[in-house]
Amino acid sequence: MTTLSAAAKGIMLGTLVFSAIGLGVGVFIVAYPGQYAIGVALGCTMSLLKTFLLERSINKITLSSPEDKKAAQNAMRLGYSSRYLLTGIALVGAWFLLDIWGLAGAFVGTMAMTLAAIAAKIFIKEETN
Repeated sequence: MTTLSAAAKGIMLGTLVFSAIGLGVGVFIVAYPGQYAIGVALGCTMSLLKTFLLERSINKITLSSPEDKKAAQNAMRLGYSSRYLLTGIALVGAWFLLDIWGLAGAFVGTMAMTLAAIAAKIFIKEETN
């Protein structure tokens, strides 16, 4: 098992920070703060898992031999598909289980990963591999 890269750790930390900010702001705006908070937690957890899956996919691809191009492409497709499937399940689950405010919270948790990735690109020095 490999350790997480600095970029993955930065994205995970940023996801937690941006989710906390979204939670702190949102609970004062939404009609049902409890559902919203559960949605944010669901979206944040899903984003953390997606970051971990992305890191695993990148490691599989970079550690494969140049001759094994087909296996690297399959690993990339599997990782891509599993991350989108996970996003879909989380958002649809939030909609059905928590109604509109849970979906809004899950969306905030999901977008926290995007904001964290942008922040990581700005603040984390490029690694050499």
